[in-house]
Amino acid sequence: MDEENPHTVGVPRGLVPYRQRGARCSQNNTPTLFDRPAPEGNPTARPGSCARVESSTDSDQSPLKLDGRKAMIGVIAAVLLASAAFTGLSQFTGSNNVGQAVSRSNKLLAGICVFGQLLAYAGYTFAYRGAARASGGPRYGYLTALRIVVFGSGTAILGASVGGLAVDFWALRRSGSDARVAARRVLAIGTLEWSVLSIYAFLAALLVLIAGIRAPMQMALGWLLVIPACFAAAIYLSSPQRVEPLMNPQLQASDDTAPVAKRTARWLLNKLKAGLGDSLAGVVLVRHILAHPGRYLDAAVGYPIYWAGDMFTLYLATRAFGSSPDVISLILAYATGIVISSLPLPAGGAGGVEATVALALHATGVAWTPALLGVFLYRLLTFWLPAIPALALLPTIRRLNDELESTPHTQHDPDEQPPFRPDAGTEH
Repeated sequence: MDEENPHTVGVPRGLVPYRQRGARCSQNNTPTLFDRPAPEGNPTARPGSCARVESSTDSDQSPLKLDGRKAMIGVIAAVLLASAAFTGLSQFTGSNNVGQAVSRSNKLLAGICVFGQLLAYAGYTFAYRGAARASGGPRYGYLTALRIVVFGSGTAILGASVGGLAVDFWALRRSGSDARVAARRVLAIGTLEWSVLSIYAFLAALLVLIAGIRAPMQMALGWLLVIPACFAAAIYLSSPQRVEPLMNPQLQASDDTAPVAKRTARWLLNKLKAGLGDSLAGVVLVRHILAHPGRYLDAAVGYPIYWAGDMFTLYLATRAFGSSPDVISLILAYATGIVISSLPLPAGGAGGVEATVALALHATGVAWTPALLGVFLYRLLTFWLPAIPALALLPTIRRLNDELESTPHTQHDPDEQPPFRPDAGTEH
């Protein structure tokens, strides 16, 4: 029986992985994006397994292709959930003048929202490219990085509940990183992205407290208390003096003769140790990136631009329907709604995101009608429309796959202490 790899990430739902040469099998006998290839010279696995030499038929398949049935189910579910959220909130809040508000909306501001999203995509692309190449990572071209970002942004509605994270993982694996290194690099990218949003929210909450800006005090205090505690814990645990044994823990060997309860407890402990180790490795890489902002300027400034562009889109969307939200309050409401809805919800969070962000906006003083309509315009631009370029890119995925396989890597930074890779981790 193949040894279970505790450091892999779930395959995006709705996406069918490319059959790589000698791909090992998952438990349901299906090759996954994150399985390691079999050793050269032994490309076939045991009888009945899916690992085999790539045939000419396989080479004609795209590295990722859309599962049409799951994608259709995802789209239908997203439409139903978003419609239910809009209808339910409209009835609950008594927003009966929705049609009138739409007819009187500022079409110019609604159109300018697109530029906010263009800014967000540019920022994310710069940040992703910088974080991916840090200390030995793949040096993607700007166009290649943009295609990865666009495809990742559009996968949520098409059936991939984890969206961009799974696509980022796939891209790193195809670029030569082994599973553990790719997982740690993806965690670093996510950590850097969400850390920037938390700083925005913390500063907004601080201004609310100091300047008396209208916002729920519980919302502001939550950010003021939680964010320093999280940053302090991350800095303490990832310090070079203590992070090494936590980042690369010794996992307990399995014992088939032990009782089921003991084996289960050992398995859970190994999972927790591995998860904590990979998470801390991601924090270690983020610390290295931020310690050298000149070297990784795109990673350091890209995510602030991304979040600013996304919040600018929501600001203009609410303004388009007659509201004039305070910028600081909007930042606080935006961050609160996005974090609450950041769980891996079905159908890309359709319905849940709309409800939480609209409720957060109303809590900071935005009237119900512009809050609802503004959020739904925002989601149209950030959730629904990205599926169109993602679908347009599907025929080019095989070409992107070839580009990823030939992507050069940067040199490992000699001043990276400690290295975020495990001893056996490779990138080439």
